[in-house]
Amino acid sequence: MAVKILLDTNFLLDMIRFKINFEDFYPDEKIEFFVSSSTINELKSISNKKTKEGRLALVALKMIENDGIKVVDSMKDRVDEDLIELAKNKNFIVATNDKDLRKKLKINNIKTICLKYKKRIEVVE
Repeated sequence: MAVKILLDTNFLLDMIRFKINFEDFYPDEKIEFFVSSSTINELKSISNKKTKEGRLALVALKMIENDGIKVVDSMKDRVDEDLIELAKNKNFIVATNDKDLRKKLKINNIKTICLKYKKRIEVVE
């Protein structure tokens, strides 16, 4: 069975910013990547800005489209609550660098993935 990873907005942007490859996640296992529709909306909003973040968001949207990242329908209006609910209901590991969200996920016994030192991926059980 494949490992299912739900990517949040800041993690996607940091993957591009720091040139992190998908293969770095679980090198010996099959992986499926997902984003929520609320994350897509957040990326679209950021991509409208004429900033470095806006350009990164455009690249992230193209990456989602071209790299086979699956989009799942959101369950909640607020993005953080949505990621928690999706992870609980669909057994996702959530990839995020947001410290507050990681604390909420830990309280809910949801595994997380984060970047350490801009290069290393850390899985928190």
